[in-house]
Amino acid sequence: MGTWALPQTAKQAKELQKLVAKPLSPKIAEEKLYNLLGDDDLFDLISAEEEKFGNDCDVRILVESSLSKFLNDKENAVKPWDKEAYKICQNICKSLEELYIPY
Repeated sequence: MGTWALPQTAKQAKELQKLVAKPLSPKIAEEKLYNLLGDDDLFDLISAEEEKFGNDCDVRILVESSLSKFLNDKENAVKPWDKEAYKICQNICKSLEELYIPY
């Protein structure tokens, strides 16, 4: 239980960045995120979103929210963040926020 994977290497962060560059359905998210951003709370939210809206909904905002939480609490990470990975993840969050914040 808890968190078992974070995108703390540049390779993982780039993979996550590529994954969230387009809409992300719950089914694909659960499969692809497992080794990139594996967190029980995130997966519970994805499941709830799928139950409520079906498999055609976009769960990227849930990914952004979860990732932001881990970036803001980086001192408590099990292992240190790679600087490049951290920067990529910050950019992911910024890009996804811009999708959902109306201007």
